[in-house]
Order: sequence, then structure tokens, then C-alpha cells
Amino acid sequence: MNQLSDEQQQERLNDWTQKLTGMYIAQDMPEADYMRVKERDQKLELETLPEDARAVEDTPWLFVVGGKKFVKPSLLPFDGSRHIRPGRPITRDLRQDRINLYSEDDGKITKIAFF
Repeated sequence: MNQLSDEQQQERLNDWTQKLTGMYIAQDMPEADYMRVKERDQKLELETLPEDARAVEDTPWLFVVGGKKFVKPSLLPFDGSRHIRPGRPITRDLRQDRINLYSEDDGKITKIAFF
């Protein structure tokens, strides 16, 4: 990825903060919902979805299960993602091209950062 100017970095941060804050990270769904999403992921090439999941048009990383919006981090358009939970340690390697998703214990995204 090309080096972004400070202004471009701030613009990207603001854009993705607005898009993702308040949504849930898919890996933190209850076990039953997680299994349905896992099944969906295995069938992406067949373009099938679980009964209660709706893909959001033009947004392959976002889908809806039971009325809640979930983010699938591996499908975000970045070179890596990291889920940061309260009280959990993180590595100190800095990568401008990686999105960091901070969440509450229930997986609800509260903050976005790039490092």
C-alpha cells in the first residue's frame, strides 16, 4: 500500500469509523449464529446465504442476522484486520494498512484505528 498523507489517513479513519462503529464482529456471535455464518463462508463461491442472513448490496463484508449488522473482518478491503477486546494484550507492530477493530465484550465495535 502506498504511504498515505496525514490528511488521507484521517479521512480514511473517519470514513471507516462512521461505517463500522456500532456493528458487531462476526466471530463474537452466539454459537448458533456463528455456525450459520461459518456455513455461509464455506459456500460463498456458490453464492448461498443462511436463511436469516441478508448480504448488504455492494458491501460484501457486511451482512444482517436476526436484525443485527455484522462485519466479517476478513472481507474488509485491507491488508489484515485485528480484533481488539477490552483487557486483551496486542502486539506493538505498526502496520498502516491494517484495520484494528476495538469492541466491547459482546463484539460491538466501539472504535477503529489503523496501525
